[in-house]
Amino acid sequence: MELFRSLSELASRPRAVAIGTFDGVHAGHQKVVRTALELARDAGLTGSVLTFDRHPLAVIDPVRQPRLLTPPKTKIALLAALHPDELVVLPFTTELAALSPGSFCRRVLAGALQARVVVVGANFTFGRRGFGTPEELRTAGRQLGFRTVVVPLETSGGRPISSTRIRTLLQKGALEEVRAILGRPPSTRGSVVHGVRRGRTLGVPTANLEVEAGTIFPGRGVFAARALVDGHWHRAAVNIGHNPTFRSRTADTTTVHIEAFLLGFQENIYGHEIRVDFLHKIRDEVRFDSVESLVAQMQTDIRATAELHDPAYDEVGL
Repeated sequence: MELFRSLSELASRPRAVAIGTFDGVHAGHQKVVRTALELARDAGLTGSVLTFDRHPLAVIDPVRQPRLLTPPKTKIALLAALHPDELVVLPFTTELAALSPGSFCRRVLAGALQARVVVVGANFTFGRRGFGTPEELRTAGRQLGFRTVVVPLETSGGRPISSTRIRTLLQKGALEEVRAILGRPPSTRGSVVHGVRRGRTLGVPTANLEVEAGTIFPGRGVFAARALVDGHWHRAAVNIGHNPTFRSRTADTTTVHIEAFLLGFQENIYGHEIRVDFLHKIRDEVRFDSVESLVAQMQTDIRATAELHDPAYDEVGL
């Protein structure tokens, strides 16, 4: 697969193009991409995926910008796993956002990409203020020489799959449903940073994660997870929250901590990047009346993680 970050880098050749933000690369996104690649093979075209380096709302309306299910590096890896001939990660700039739907079709699709087939999802919008619709894309394609294929939305549980739905489920801690929709466990990546080292003094040393800004992870609580550290998998009990036991009841905070206890792991990994796949919610975040009660519950959470039977553990030999 060839990776491009500018339209000016593209070779002159006809393409079948899948277009989308593709945050999460969920089952619906995968169907759009696979449809484009199948059509490319059938017609002898280059199978191309066009996406963006950020969510369009980050430029169009930052207040409404959602937290990302997949940071850019992860999204690229997931799209690459679908084996397109080329992946174009286009910077979403104010200039691009200002293009009318017609200009986008002429300059980007028919011009730079030389599209012969364009594949989008049924809820795809494009052009200035997102006013372009799949029907407008069809009309433009007839004038500019490309065929538009609109892929119906995939469903799960009788409801359409969307990145918005996945974000809502994550915040509720419905990890099993998210996994069914994504076809993989929801995950986050982060660097291990120094915290207050409270876990070590309690006999439960944790890795404190600093995750990429603007990404989403499950809501507050304790989760059974698997963690990838330097190429090796470990079971992990992960706490996400505000550490209420160690804060005054009247203190307010917006700081969310992600602390992972890796079972059977003793190495120093400060500065290392680790990946955490969330598998099952064990409990909600709770304020304890004493440190002793907290430690006892932490040990219970660790035992629950150690005893959990989950195919995701079996997949990686845990």
